[in-house]
Amino acid sequence: MTKIIGVTPRLLTEDGVVKQFVNKTYVDAMIKCGFNVIMLTLNNPNPTEVFKLCDGFIVTGGSDIDPRNYGEENNGKSKDIEHDLDTLDKLVIEYAAKSKKPMLGICRGIQSINVFMGGTLYQHIGTTHREIKYDHEVHTIKNRLLDFEENIIVNSYHHQAVKDVAPNFQAIAWHKDGTIEAIIHDELPIIALQWHPEKIFGDKVSQLIFKKFTELVNNK
Repeated sequence: MTKIIGVTPRLLTEDGVVKQFVNKTYVDAMIKCGFNVIMLTLNNPNPTEVFKLCDGFIVTGGSDIDPRNYGEENNGKSKDIEHDLDTLDKLVIEYAAKSKKPMLGICRGIQSINVFMGGTLYQHIGTTHREIKYDHEVHTIKNRLLDFEENIIVNSYHHQAVKDVAPNFQAIAWHKDGTIEAIIHDELPIIALQWHPEKIFGDKVSQLIFKKFTELVNNK
């Protein structure tokens, strides 16, 4: 059977109607990896029954997380908070960790994984990491999951970032200003990235990431 990846949604309000959606780039990336894809919708009465259908998960990019989830008050810099999204991300992350199913966090996804596994965020790091399509240099270290070159070029679309890394995770990549760009779990099949590899799927770095995620899912 073709394995299934559950992808978290994001919200859009048009003409007073709230819509749940997944950007096509995430779906296309997973289809190219040979997977079926389902969107994990908000407020299901028994979300675990849906999660059980999935062989792996992607926690996607999106709006800011409520700082109360990591023990802080909003300093005015955390914007467009959607509590239902925070709740779903938390449920997905906790389920993936408990079931040991592979999980890939992208942009907000790294922030959600870090927060809901016990870490914290910088609520605002300025604008130096925003709207960079492909000129963002990141330094990496050797690790158990991703065989990156020492320096890689990626994109960047965020204004919040990992502060205190969650227990049992390690940072494996940093921007030159010290911003954490990637973390992995010490034992579980969890990879989380601050950039968007699905936007540059054919890139060498993105191919490495999605190849490893595919291996993790297929070997589960």
